[in-house]
Amino acid sequence: MAITRYILQIHCPDQKGLIAGTTQVLAKAGANIIDLTQHTAKDIETFFLRAVFECEPSAAAEIQEHFESIGPHLSLTWQLYDTSKVKRLAIFVSKTDHCLYDLLLKHRDGDLPCEFSCIVSNHTELGPVGGTFGVPFYYVPSNQDKAISENRFREIIKETNSDGIVLARYMQILSAEFTEEFKYKVVNIHHGFLPAFKGAKPYHQAWHKGVKIIGATAHFATEDLDQGPIICQDVQRVPETASIDELVELGKDIEKRTLSTAVKLWLEHRVFVYEGRTFIL
Repeated sequence: MAITRYILQIHCPDQKGLIAGTTQVLAKAGANIIDLTQHTAKDIETFFLRAVFECEPSAAAEIQEHFESIGPHLSLTWQLYDTSKVKRLAIFVSKTDHCLYDLLLKHRDGDLPCEFSCIVSNHTELGPVGGTFGVPFYYVPSNQDKAISENRFREIIKETNSDGIVLARYMQILSAEFTEEFKYKVVNIHHGFLPAFKGAKPYHQAWHKGVKIIGATAHFATEDLDQGPIICQDVQRVPETASIDELVELGKDIEKRTLSTAVKLWLEHRVFVYEGRTFIL
């Protein structure tokens, strides 16, 4: 029988013997551990573990049965992921294309372990990009009732067998109902300035204030705009001599690299969400 690679995620109240117990279970099933990372958040007395291992599917079933039996006793929250089952992600985008191209190019180069199932946009301009990369393109206008648009999103997600969504500079707000339905399955990117500039042309606002550092934040989308659990952040110093156009280009670069890093962390099951905050292992 073929050997398959799995990823195990665990979090539970901290207690003695958790690492030893986990490795014993995997060893007993004949699994070969490739990587194991653990962390105890002392502030909340909570243990987190991510293990990558290889074994036969029958052994994985044995491991799953074991955790199902001990889970309630240890107040254990756990997930076992079969890495041979590749996630399918929908990309939502408006007119700005730098994050879209970056994701598609990184996928083509083998840097993102997923399939992009479709591109969804509230504009038609980026339709040809889908054709270039062989990804179906769907136009869903935003000048209609939000409920109509989001029902169409649900249809597209079902039609394309999508497991999640990446908001690659999609400039529309998703409803509380939609983000709750797809909780922790929608990753968003936004500029994160120090201080933050809201509204139109944030990079122009930043330039006129003489901002010295710009940044970007990738997070899970929730009903609270740009307030979801944070997956990845990065910053970039701004040269004093930078023009507005150069600042915009710096901003695009940091946005796309922060988003692609966050998507990769998510796909590799390194992201734990506990009571509204993330832990990355």
